[in-house]
Amino acid sequence: MAIVPAFKDGVSVLRSNPVILLAGLLFAFVSQVAAAGEIVDSLAVAGVGALVAFLLGPFFVGGLIGMALEALEGSTTSLDQLVQSGTTFYVTLLAATILFAVVTFGIVFVSMIVVVFGAGAVIAAVGSETGAVAGIGVVLLAFLAIMLFMFLVYLFLQFFNTAIVVDGTGAIEAFSHSLGLVRANLLNVVGYSLLWFVVWSVAFMPLVGLELVLVEPGLVDVDQTIGQALSLLAAAVVTGIGYAYLFAVHTSYYTRLEATDGESGDSSAATPATAA
Repeated sequence: MAIVPAFKDGVSVLRSNPVILLAGLLFAFVSQVAAAGEIVDSLAVAGVGALVAFLLGPFFVGGLIGMALEALEGSTTSLDQLVQSGTTFYVTLLAATILFAVVTFGIVFVSMIVVVFGAGAVIAAVGSETGAVAGIGVVLLAFLAIMLFMFLVYLFLQFFNTAIVVDGTGAIEAFSHSLGLVRANLLNVVGYSLLWFVVWSVAFMPLVGLELVLVEPGLVDVDQTIGQALSLLAAAVVTGIGYAYLFAVHTSYYTRLEATDGESGDSSAATPATAA
């Protein structure tokens, strides 16, 4: 089982190379630029921030994976590795990220159109009152189906970024490599993905309460703008630590899966020779 060792590796990597935490915090602060538009109440700032975060995201993803890989191999990593990996794999990661976003958006968009027309057809066929109830049921079932399908898309393609940095694959090859790796270790990857989601969710649960206290008017005697800024800062810190830890975990898990598959392949290849 590669799951538990990978999560342990995340802790040991950060303990021996705390500079990865700094890289994660830098990534988090860049990612939070879009949220600054809420503080100044400007759609333009939010839009520019979102674009900047999207364009810089692949750089930090590549850099964090590169730093984690170097640390996992027993070396002392640095921000130089962040820059080196981030720039080396930037174009491929950006292309893969855009492709992943287009596929995801396309699935959601087409699914929503089908749901809307399907619900409308049910209402028209059954009648206003009964049809409305049936239409709501159709929408709920369709929503659950879409969410399940999106989870499956993420499940099978989630290792495309690690494949690019660790193995130097191209964008298309990275998706096919991730697909094959998950298909060969399906139950293991499902367990890993669920645990990964639980860890991320637990880390962010306190932020929900903090944002409620700081931002909602009347709960505490804090100016709303200051409350938003404090909430944004707290979110950036927690997100940064989460990025550093979970990208280290993700990289470790990926390399462990590949090593397991390699050993299985070697054993299979050696069997005929042994028999002979």
